[in-house]
Amino acid sequence: MTSLSDDALRTLIRTNSGAGWRAFIDQYTPLIVGLLRRSGLTDRDEVMEVYVSICERLSARDFERLRNHDAARGSIGGWLAVLSRNAAIDWIRSRKGRRRLFQAVRDLPPFDQRVFELFYWDDRTPSEITELLTLETRQRTDLATIFDSLERIQTILSDRHRAELLALAARSKAPVALEETDAAERVADARIDPETRVRISELNERCEAALRALPPEDAAIVRLKYIEGLNNADIEHAIGVAVTTKRIQDILARLRSTLTALGVDDADVVLGERMTIS
Repeated sequence: MTSLSDDALRTLIRTNSGAGWRAFIDQYTPLIVGLLRRSGLTDRDEVMEVYVSICERLSARDFERLRNHDAARGSIGGWLAVLSRNAAIDWIRSRKGRRRLFQAVRDLPPFDQRVFELFYWDDRTPSEITELLTLETRQRTDLATIFDSLERIQTILSDRHRAELLALAARSKAPVALEETDAAERVADARIDPETRVRISELNERCEAALRALPPEDAAIVRLKYIEGLNNADIEHAIGVAVTTKRIQDILARLRSTLTALGVDDADVVLGERMTIS
């Protein structure tokens, strides 16, 4: 069967829900199953049980979530990537275990180790990490430094590391609603003081404005890689585009230029000249 574009699939679901659902299942089952396996579910029965659960929720109330999918929030593939990760987290959240720094992470500089803890253990966004490390170190930290650090960390994480991190995330948080895929909608953390929360909000608004100026595919890559923590292979499977080091460098350079055009100066938290991807 020929793959349908996102617009064509949404239109088909809205006009002929039965045919639209069959087209969705044919087109996206391999993606969902692959994402669940890469999220740490290795047993076939577990994978299929979570897959069926996702399908049941997506088909509920006459396929309401699919009919109402907002193209402005990204592609269907990108949406399913985050949705599948959340479903896997919900599935394995009761597993036992403890936090530990992998040897590969312990070999990184202390700053990267702390970024790892905040991003993977505490589920902090890059904007939150920027402000929290500024407070902890009493030195101005910018998003350039945080993205650099996240790239170094992601480079050394193996599939086994990622599976363990997913299990840890699942144990340490309440279940996430299937449709909850926007980091901006997370409940405010009471441990962050009001002044810091305001700075984080302002930074998020500037970054969102800059992301909206990028082509949709490029914006999706930034969101999935640096907000949701997906690796390059998962992003490629989710949105069907190549994610290379060169492309990431180009995207971040344009994002930096856009932030500058928006009037963010060096005294602010910006993607500055320190941005490098190795």
